Amino acid sequence: MRDGVLVVETPDVLWGKLRQGVDLWNTFKRCRYAAREHYDVVHAVDCRPNVIIPALFIQHSQKIPFVLSWWDLFGSDSKRFGRLYALTAGKLEGWLETSFRKYADGATTITSYLAHRLEQTGFPRENIIVQHLGCDTSAETLSYHEARSKHSFGEDENIFCFAGTIYESDFALLIASLDLLKARQIPYRLLWIGKHQIAPNVCANYHITHLGIVPTMAQVYEYFAASDACLLPMEVNAANAARWHSKVTDYLNAGSPVALTPVSDFPELFGKHDIGWVSASGSAEDYATILMKAVNDKPQRPQKSAATRAFMKQELDVMAIATRAIEFYQRFL
Repeated sequence: MRDGVLVVETPDVLWGKLRQGVDLWNTFKRCRYAAREHYDVVHAVDCRPNVIIPALFIQHSQKIPFVLSWWDLFGSDSKRFGRLYALTAGKLEGWLETSFRKYADGATTITSYLAHRLEQTGFPRENIIVQHLGCDTSAETLSYHEARSKHSFGEDENIFCFAGTIYESDFALLIASLDLLKARQIPYRLLWIGKHQIAPNVCANYHITHLGIVPTMAQVYEYFAASDACLLPMEVNAANAARWHSKVTDYLNAGSPVALTPVSDFPELFGKHDIGWVSASGSAEDYATILMKAVNDKPQRPQKSAATRAFMKQELDVMAIATRAIEFYQRFL
């Protein structure tokens, strides 16, 4: 029992990377457990066998509403697990992602792109709600100037930050953009948080300070808060249009504006709120342009921080999302 929520774990027969939601023993145990209980709503988060089969079993055996989430289009994305996976098991995953959605009473999607894709299949638009990834916004964060002072960063120093890992194509986009900054003799420093491997000569050539694993999220947020912009260069394609990148939520929650490419729902949201910069395209030239814009907007950085925090509390606070989710369930009860 965690915070009033009963969490039930079911065993797999398979192991390691074979545990990808396809273990039929796990599926059987879930159905058997569910048969002993009664629920008001069943909500499934994907369409792999371990999830979709028990969800459909509960829906039909108990005659209750079924809500199904759609979070990405990774099934046919060769960059996730490689081209061989995309052409083999990825084909099955892609089929699973789409084939069972017609059986749901309601649907949540993580982006408007997926909502539109679902609507095109004939799913009723009024039974779809877009739920972006949220987080707890209650904790206080350091201001831009406080974070800079704590980590001894100069007030005039141009600082960017990136957290986590990155696909090779996205890293190539970032490096090409940094080349353009260097060509224009724009000084900067890029803080890189996480275990992503970057060659020492690349770090030296592109002014990357590789911080590695930072012990706590509070400390991670300090680096975000001290930055002129947190970065998210992503290739413009269908997989990225369909997803909501989780690090954007943390960047914004720390009070940092974000510089990103025109994917997901970011162009619309960033057009309505003063929370960062979206490049005109996925090219290195356009991405370098918004990095320069972030540097030039340094005097407005505190105002942008206030805007990001206000946006998070209004739109992406977990309790606000939970309230909207409960209201959505009540449509079907």
